[in-house]
Amino acid sequence: MNKEFVRKMIMAEQLRYEAIKEILPETIRKKVDKVELEAFDLLKDLALELIKGRAVDNKAGKVDDKDEGYEENKRNSKKINVDFM
Repeated sequence: MNKEFVRKMIMAEQLRYEAIKEILPETIRKKVDKVELEAFDLLKDLALELIKGRAVDNKAGKVDDKDEGYEENKRNSKKINVDFM
C-alpha cells in the first residue's frame, strides 16, 4: 500500500476524532481525556513490562525469537493421508 496514502488516512482519522471531541460537552470531554491518559499509561506500562521480560529471558539464555521450535517440529512431522469417504 502506498505509504503516503496510509499516512494521510491516519491523519484524516486523527482530525475527525479531534473534531468530534470539540463538539462534545465539557464534562464528557474531560472524561474522554481522562480515559485517553489512562489508556496511554496502560500501554506504556505494558510496553515496559514486555521489554523487561524479553531482557530477563535473554539474560537467562531463553530463546524468544520467532518460533524456532516450530521449524524443528516442522522437520519432524509426517504426512498423513485422510480418507473421508
